[in-house]
This record gives sequence, structure tokens and C-alpha cells, in this order.
Amino acid sequence: MRSNAILTHAMLRRLVTLVVVAACAVVLSACTSLAAPKPNAGTAERYTQQPAEDGSLVSDGSIRHDTTNARVAELWGKAERSRFEQNETAASAYILQAIELQPQNSVLLSRAAELQLTLRKPVLAESYAAKSNVFAESNRTLLLRNWLIIEHAREMRGDSLGQRTAHRKVQQFQ
Repeated sequence: MRSNAILTHAMLRRLVTLVVVAACAVVLSACTSLAAPKPNAGTAERYTQQPAEDGSLVSDGSIRHDTTNARVAELWGKAERSRFEQNETAASAYILQAIELQPQNSVLLSRAAELQLTLRKPVLAESYAAKSNVFAESNRTLLLRNWLIIEHAREMRGDSLGQRTAHRKVQQFQ
């Protein structure tokens, strides 16, 4: 009877993790189209449908990103369109190009991690998520998202000890 309880708890924990990862993906996927630059935005072009470097959530649940780099915004838009078309390989290529322009952008790094996980490349996924954590600073939402990615990547690799460590970090940010 005890083994059934452990199995049920493990299954429930995995289900919760998958739901949280899916919810994070939905939040980020809400950023698929580019808004026109706002009037009187000064010299900086503002793309309010882009992911925020600081990962700040806006009222509709999407992530806000202000960027002065129109090329990064363009690449993000192309990546999101590719993701919508379920072409994760192209989406990853666009995000990696954007990272070349802004290598310390924690949201771009987190999206790269997510895409690598989707492409079943858990080592790269964990690497991008860990690098995103370095630049995420105190953004708890992004840190939670990245630790969920790391936990799942470690599970994919069969690293149960690493997965448990990552799960403790997930719990810390929930």
C-alpha cells in the first residue's frame, strides 16, 4: 500500500511540474506579435509584445520587453511565428541569432533553453537555463521557469540526483 502512495505522489509531482512548464510556455507564447512603436517613445523603439529583459509580467499575463534593438525584436517575432508553426528548429535558430546580439538577455536565453528541451537536447537546455539564471537576477518568475526547465532536462538525461536538486530549487521559487 505504501508503494502506491509513493507512486501517486511522484506522479502528482510530475504532473504539477508539467503543468507549470506548460503554463510558463503559454505565458511566453502570448508574446507572438510585434506591436508598432509607441508614439512619443523617444529614440528607443518599444515593442510591448516582446519578452522583458527583466521578465516583468503585464496585466494580460504576457511578458513585457522593451528593447532598443529592432533586429532582436524582429528575430523574436520570427522565432515566435516558427514556434506557432511547430518549427522549433527554425525558432531556435532565430533565438540564437538574437542571443548573439544580446548575449546577456535572460529571457532570450530562457526561450533558447525551452526550445532545446523541445528539440530533445537536454544538455543544451540546461546550459541555456543556467546562463539565463545568471542574468535573471531577482526575477523569481524567470528563475522558476528556468529551474523547471533544468529539472526536466535532468530527468530526460536520467540524472535523478540532479533532478531532485533542481526540484528543491523549483520549490524555493514557487
